[in-house]
Amino acid sequence: MKVLAIDTSNQPLLVALAEDGKIVASFQTNKPKNHSIDLLPAVQSLLKEKKWSLSEIDQIAVAKGPGSFTGLRIGLTVAKVLADTLKKPLFAISSLQSLARQVQLQDDRQAIVLALFDARNENVFAGAYLADKVVLEDGHYPVEEVLSLIAQMNEPVMVVGDGQHFEDDIKETLGRQPLTILSAEEALPTGTGLVDLMKGTKPVEDVANLTPAYLRKTQAELNWEKAQQGKPLDKPYVFEV
Repeated sequence: MKVLAIDTSNQPLLVALAEDGKIVASFQTNKPKNHSIDLLPAVQSLLKEKKWSLSEIDQIAVAKGPGSFTGLRIGLTVAKVLADTLKKPLFAISSLQSLARQVQLQDDRQAIVLALFDARNENVFAGAYLADKVVLEDGHYPVEEVLSLIAQMNEPVMVVGDGQHFEDDIKETLGRQPLTILSAEEALPTGTGLVDLMKGTKPVEDVANLTPAYLRKTQAELNWEKAQQGKPLDKPYVFEV
């Protein structure tokens, strides 16, 4: 079974090829705002490297969010077009959970894996996982709220993603329990989490109407509500890819 995996949900860009559950080729870059330039050439380069044709891909996996609004739209657009054109199953996986699963596959210590993306203004996109159990649902939270909740669980903690952006707060709140904050390099997505989580995920039934898991309103929506004195839009401003 050959899989194309794509993650454009945060600043890093990942494109990976997997065969029978194992990553066999990958492209990673951490350049900001370059996903629209690098994504398709990376796909083409990896296929050429492995001497695979695009038609040989059996399944496509994509990180569905949360994360960068622009990055998510780019990744999902490409994944949706490929899935529709090739008539292949598309698997949409949580960006946070896939990064956490990657850590769990690399380190089998019994610990809460806290995946964090910086959402600005002391807020984060966060999800936390203990083995196969979700202990904090993916969401958009104040960072203090997340750390306070994790502290109450009194378990060893591994932080992945943008943990170093909040290092002082994390150490202050979670410093009494065994704590590991992965570096930016260690937190780069490899695709292993995406591919592993496909095993317990159903393919997207309606590919055309798949939308990113933004988990918060866009700035355009917030501006609209402010201008309309709190009146929400009839439908989300970003309602399709």
